[in-house]
Amino acid sequence: MNYWETYNLSDICRFVTSRTCNIENYISTENMLPNKGGITSPSNIPNGSAIAYQLGDVLISNIRPYFQKIWLANCNGACSADVLCIRANEKANSKYLYYLLSQQKFFDYVMSGAKGCKMPRGDKSQIMQWQIFLPPLAEQKRIADILSAIDDKIELNRRINANLEQQAQALYKSWFVDADSTGWETKRLADFFNVITGKKDANYSTKDGVYPFFTCSQDILKAPNYSFEGAAILLAGNGDFNVKRYIGKFEAYQRTYVLIPFEKRYHSFLYLLIKYHLQEITGGSRGSVIKFITKGNIADFTFTMPPYSIDEKLSLFDSLFNEIDKNTIEINNLSTIRDTLLPKLMSGEIKA
Repeated sequence: MNYWETYNLSDICRFVTSRTCNIENYISTENMLPNKGGITSPSNIPNGSAIAYQLGDVLISNIRPYFQKIWLANCNGACSADVLCIRANEKANSKYLYYLLSQQKFFDYVMSGAKGCKMPRGDKSQIMQWQIFLPPLAEQKRIADILSAIDDKIELNRRINANLEQQAQALYKSWFVDADSTGWETKRLADFFNVITGKKDANYSTKDGVYPFFTCSQDILKAPNYSFEGAAILLAGNGDFNVKRYIGKFEAYQRTYVLIPFEKRYHSFLYLLIKYHLQEITGGSRGSVIKFITKGNIADFTFTMPPYSIDEKLSLFDSLFNEIDKNTIEINNLSTIRDTLLPKLMSGEIKA
C-alpha cells in the first residue's frame, strides 16, 4: 500500500457554497432517502436562492447524519443549506469520493463531532479534518467501477419495483375505482384491521440491530428489538403521511400507525387502497403547524367492494408484489455485499 498517500479530506475536496436562483432538481434532507437510498421527488420547492450543485458532486444530509443520506448527483441542480455539497478536486475521482464518504466509519466520524441532541448536525470544520488514504486516480476509478456495478444493479431493481407497483396501482384503479360500483357493499377500514401505533419509548440503533425501525419520516434504521411481525401497512400519522408496505419483523415509533390485516390475502389490496385514497383518509387531519391524523381517521374511512369474490384479483396483486419482494431481497443482499467490500477496497485490503 506504499503508493497510497495520507490526506485530510480537505486536501481532495471542498464544500460548495455558490448559490443559484434557478431552483431545479431541488434536494433537501426531506427528499433524501436513508441508508444510501438515493433521492425522491421533493414535496415542496422553496422560493429564493439555494446552493448550486453540479453533476458529480456528493450531497450529504447534515441533519442527523446517522441516517446516512448521501447521493452522487447525476445532474445539475439546487440544494438546501441543510445538505452538504462536496466537490472533488483534481486529486480525486468524483465517484470514488462518493464511495469514500459512503463508509460507515465516515458517518461515525461525523457523528463524533456533531452538535445538538434531538437534531444533531455535523461540524463542517471537523468533517474536513477526516484523515484518509488515497490511491492514484487510476486505482480510484477501478474501485469506483466495481462498486458502481453493484449500485447499478440495485438501481435497476428499484426501477423495476417502481414499474411493478405502478402496474398494481393501475389495476386497482381500473377494478375498484373506475368500475361500475352499483350494488357494491360499503366497508370500513376497521373491518379489515385494528389501528394500532408504535411504542412511545421505541429505541433504535444504527449499528447492531437486525430489524427495520419505521418513523413518521421516510427514515428506516435498524432496531435492536421488535414489537411487530406480519404483513403490515405502515402509515405515518403526521408530516407527509407516507405509506409503506412491509412483511416481517419491525419496530415502529408511536406516531406511526401499524395496520396488520386480519387476513393476509388483503395485504396488497389494502395497501393500494390506502395509497390511492390517502388524501381522503388524511383530509380530516388536525394541527396548525404539523398536521396529524387520529385512529378514527383511518378506522372510519369507508369504501365500497363488490359483493362477489375478488380472490382472483387479490392473487394478481400478490403476484406483482411477490416480484417486488424478491427484488427487494436482492437489493438488500447486494447492499450487504457492497457495504462489506467498501471498507476493504477503500483501505487497500482488497485490490481492485
